[in-house]
Parts: sequence; structure tokens; C-alpha cells
Amino acid sequence: MKVKGLILLIFILLVLVIAGFVGSQNGHLVSVNYLINDFSSQVKMSFVLGITFILGFSVCFILSTVYVFRLKWRITSLERKNKKLSQVSHSQ
Repeated sequence: MKVKGLILLIFILLVLVIAGFVGSQNGHLVSVNYLINDFSSQVKMSFVLGITFILGFSVCFILSTVYVFRLKWRITSLERKNKKLSQVSHSQ
């Protein structure tokens, strides 16, 4: 199962690299005035897409990391509780 996950990860990274190369060839200029500083000049579309992707990935990474840590904390607290309850039941 681990080899299958590694192959899937390599495939996804390969697709992202190819998409990055293709997207970097996009030379269209756009004006960004929405919720960010008003740019005095126009910005390349590939730059806007890259920043958007990085921001989205960062938000998802932070949310999933917080979720995993919360679950790990809950597991350890339940293990402590289970250990305490098993010690009480063995002593009686």
C-alpha cells in the first residue's frame, strides 16, 4: 500500500510541475483590484494564478494540520483515560 501511495504522489507532483511549466507560458496581463492593493501596472496571469494556488494550499495545509493535531490530542487523552480506568478495574 505504501508503494501505491508513493507512485500516486510522484504522479501528482509530475502533473503539478507540467502544469506549472504550461502556466508559466501564459503571458496575458491582467489588472488586479479586488481585495488587494491597487496595482499601478498590470500583472501576469501566471503570477496571479501561482499566488492564488500557494495561498489556497497554505490555508488547506494549516487547517488539516490543526485537525490532525486535535485528533492526536484526543487520542492521547482517551488513551490516558482508558489506562486509568483499566488500572481501577484491575485493582478491584
